[in-house]
Amino acid sequence: MRNTKTKTILFSALLTVLAPLSGFSQDASKAAQSGTAKLQVTQCALKVRGMTCGGCAAMVEKGLLKLEGVTTAKVDYNTGEAQLQFDAKKTTPEKIVAAFNEANSGFRVAQSKSGGK
Repeated sequence: MRNTKTKTILFSALLTVLAPLSGFSQDASKAAQSGTAKLQVTQCALKVRGMTCGGCAAMVEKGLLKLEGVTTAKVDYNTGEAQLQFDAKKTTPEKIVAAFNEANSGFRVAQSKSGGK
């Protein structure tokens, strides 16, 4: 029993020493929750042309994720569609389409008629 108490005390002491060194603090998490840096996440669907395989879909996905404001991108080669989430405070579907098409010569995206949300 004594050995377990000793281990618990040592572990607690170790956590107390290492926690400040980890870079995580409750103050930082409270600031993030306070809404000072909230995203306005919006979804959209894009049609993708020029893909011939799943590897192409991965390249399109990677290219979309490089664009400012795009937070997630999922490209499906079989349907030829990309589902995106983006910060509406930073970009729009029109800007995403224009920036992607300007940066990529092999693939083309356009707004899907379904549009997303």
